[in-house]
Amino acid sequence: MYIKSLSLFWLFSVPTLTVGSTISSLFVIRQGTDELGGCGSYLPTLETWLSESKALVNSGLQALANAENPSAAEYDVARRYLWSYFRATGDPDAMTWVKDYLLEAKNFLDGTSTRLARTPHLYCNDKWLKKLSRSDAAWDTSRDETIMKVNPEDGSMVPMTIEEVPLYQNYLWEKKNNLLVRNKLVPYWSDDLLEYIFDIGYGSKSYCTTSNKNMGATQQQTNPNTITLCPSTFTNHDGVDGLGSATPKAGLSIMKVLPRSATLYHELFHLVLGNDETPDITSPKDSWTKQQTMLKNPTTIPRDYDETNAQLIRRNPESYMFFCVGY
Repeated sequence: MYIKSLSLFWLFSVPTLTVGSTISSLFVIRQGTDELGGCGSYLPTLETWLSESKALVNSGLQALANAENPSAAEYDVARRYLWSYFRATGDPDAMTWVKDYLLEAKNFLDGTSTRLARTPHLYCNDKWLKKLSRSDAAWDTSRDETIMKVNPEDGSMVPMTIEEVPLYQNYLWEKKNNLLVRNKLVPYWSDDLLEYIFDIGYGSKSYCTTSNKNMGATQQQTNPNTITLCPSTFTNHDGVDGLGSATPKAGLSIMKVLPRSATLYHELFHLVLGNDETPDITSPKDSWTKQQTMLKNPTTIPRDYDETNAQLIRRNPESYMFFCVGY
């Protein structure tokens, strides 16, 4: 029952924002335009969100430091927070796990991370991708030429389709009854990266336009990795304008005080730690309530997973978003 009162604590004490890295030093960004994934008109907002993300990760790490220091004024509060959000209090392995996740995010935000081989790209819409057909001719990595194959009927050279390229079989095919069958993914091409990625088709729409609930996505199919922030992220009326800008009220839900920068902060965990290590076990619509429901049975292993509820919560980017905003 203490969650309601604790969820407002951050509104009274926002950590000092760190300086140093900028959004342009951490990401490759198309700055002079909003077209084709460009972020030209969003750069000031992105710099603010970067500062807020630094404040959030510092807040989370401060909570851990306070929880490990019995003489800290916020010792009891911090321990309750760690129990409420991660069931980590009294579990050294869980505490280390949470701390390591936060440190990886902090290292990236500070510009000191070594986890990514290349500087990631940040896009402010999904128009940097062009949807194609599986049967389209496959381009090489320069897009200057198509990939060719030998026609078994007459020995001539003919274009190879995208779904025929061996490199893409794991994305476009799956095994059923020892046979390769087509899955539902379709290819998308990026002129910016000169690479394909593979995703569902979204009918006549795209990831960002199929639902205003789609705020952002991180993908690792290409090298470098990318974050895409949908335009709805910048106009989201469910988020407050800035970290700490909401007026505290007794019993106010944490969902009502999430800053718009929370989407970028969420995606950073996917980017730095990898999508496989950060499964989205909750959706934006039910994330807070589902997380709390899962933590009522922390040792239960849900269907389709091989880890307990508590372990999955410690991997979930939404958990860190709530935890750091709350503290």
